[in-house]
Amino acid sequence: MSDEGRGDGRAESARDLEKQLRLRVCVLSELQKTERDYVGTLEFLVSAFLHRMNQCAASKLDKNVTEETVKMLFSNIEDILAVHKEFLKVVEECLHPEPNAQQEVGTCFLHFKDKFRIYDEYCSNHEKAQKLLFELNKIRTIRTFLLNCMLLGGRKNTDVPLEGYLVTPIQRICKYPLLLKELLKRTPRKHSDYAAVMESLQAMKAVCSNINEAKRQMEKLEVLEEWQSHIEGWEGSNITDTCTEMLMCGVLLKISSGNIQERVFFLFDNLLVYCKRKHRRLKNSKASTDGHRYLFRGRINTEVMEVENVDDGTADFHSSGHIVVNGWKIHNTAKNKWFVCMAKTPEEKHEWFEAILKERERRK
Repeated sequence: MSDEGRGDGRAESARDLEKQLRLRVCVLSELQKTERDYVGTLEFLVSAFLHRMNQCAASKLDKNVTEETVKMLFSNIEDILAVHKEFLKVVEECLHPEPNAQQEVGTCFLHFKDKFRIYDEYCSNHEKAQKLLFELNKIRTIRTFLLNCMLLGGRKNTDVPLEGYLVTPIQRICKYPLLLKELLKRTPRKHSDYAAVMESLQAMKAVCSNINEAKRQMEKLEVLEEWQSHIEGWEGSNITDTCTEMLMCGVLLKISSGNIQERVFFLFDNLLVYCKRKHRRLKNSKASTDGHRYLFRGRINTEVMEVENVDDGTADFHSSGHIVVNGWKIHNTAKNKWFVCMAKTPEEKHEWFEAILKERERRK
């Protein structure tokens, strides 16, 4: 190889390393920010709900709120909060004054791996807590009490109910293996933190695997992570940041801006994603090995999504004059944009409506 060639190779290698380290800082920043947010959520859960429900139980104002009820709902959440306040302090010290590529966090997880076993009790109790809360929510006075707890706790946005907060600890403990996997990917092998991050990844996987509920949740998140890896040009936050499972997928015709296009739609809890199927390349083509199956085309948070039925034979403004069969309108209220979807058969349309209703019910 010529000197020029060797020089170009070294320059490219240096650029790759620089990019890798830059992305490492992004992962460290995400770890720090999400850990702060998580501790904040736990503090809100304890102060807004647990303490007020304990007061209600002690005063015996409502026969449905007893000490046993409160213990069943919240399990050892205060112990989890105490552990994570300590963990956040250690992470903050490792990343002081702000995250940079040379800092080490692998040992943080190794020091806390045994303390994270505290999740065993919480996760084992979670299914019972869900069932109890479902029954309590049937009682009007309890629904009003829980809403007041949220408002008095300072949350003006009441879209996330108590059950949404109660599942947060399980989601968080399952998120660590994914964060560490991404951190390992962005850490050069010669980096002083590489071995500790690798060991931490295995340790946190073991923690989750020993908890049945956490293990199921982690497996779901890994499936979503694998799915996203096949989407080229992905935009927005990672799928695992907002979703836990795919509820429906299929090929639909999408009508917008006068165009009819075939798109692959994926419905998750909290998100609708649509993509273009990627054409297969020739065997000798470099692009055939990139692992991407779809091209990202759009996403809608289901909280701002409205769905409206369209009668067969309709041809209006939203369908750009095209005759609609087996179709429905989707309105992104955040952007005030509409488009029309059409299924191949009435049965397929019914399946989509059922899935959309199921997703909506889960968020209530």
